[in-house]
Amino acid sequence: MTTKPSDAPWADEPFGLITTPSMYLTDSHSYLRLASDMAHAHNVLIRGLNAILQQAPHVAVSTKKNYNKQDIKDLLFYVHSWTKTVDHHHWVEETFIFGEIEKVSGKPGLMAEPKSQHEAFHGGIERLSAYASATKPDEFQWEGPGGMKEIIDSFSQHLTDHLYAEIDTILGLKFMDSQALNNIWDQAEKVAQQAGNLGMLYDVFPCVLGCADKTYEVGYQFPPLPWIMPYLVKYWFGAGNGAWRFNPCDWWGKPRPLAFNAQSASASML
Repeated sequence: MTTKPSDAPWADEPFGLITTPSMYLTDSHSYLRLASDMAHAHNVLIRGLNAILQQAPHVAVSTKKNYNKQDIKDLLFYVHSWTKTVDHHHWVEETFIFGEIEKVSGKPGLMAEPKSQHEAFHGGIERLSAYASATKPDEFQWEGPGGMKEIIDSFSQHLTDHLYAEIDTILGLKFMDSQALNNIWDQAEKVAQQAGNLGMLYDVFPCVLGCADKTYEVGYQFPPLPWIMPYLVKYWFGAGNGAWRFNPCDWWGKPRPLAFNAQSASASML
């Protein structure tokens, strides 16, 4: 359970967050560490998606009296950053984690199911990314044919179903050597960091930091980044970018009220 900042809707809905396996299992085997860390990563993606779903309907489009071009520009940048975050996460899985697990376990095809699940929503993520990149503020639509909501609805259930199912798959890896599995995860973290580039400090990292709720359940220090990273992102890489208003947490993982909601939309029309 998260420490919600108010009684208003927050980024723990409409798609529910994943319970961390270490909350209900006790085991020294590294499959539990891997499943728990993966749950944290998946919850970052879910919070980002929920933050978009909760706030985008309350950002006024160009036909509304309270339309603000910058609000739309910031929303589109935020959505594009979220799609890049999803893509990076699944790229690390497909290019390293899945293959290493199959190789070390000696069971080719062991991770075929989660990999095939990626295909169910990959096209939708690409459409959303293209829409966020190419749409001009005065052309943005949330509702209606071709609008952002229609695109998200086309893949969001497939995505969240996968994020849950993959945790169950990892919980089934107890038969593997614990140290070998632990090594795969340690290497995966390095691969994820090495695959990054300078540009990700301006979009992916701010999105991850702003969707990593460190108060969730008993509180976790996730993601595993140097202590200075939130300061660098806040005061340098993310500075002056209004897109980060849409993040549901501050730079240090503390939940905060969503910037755009029914109340704020009503107030702006007065």
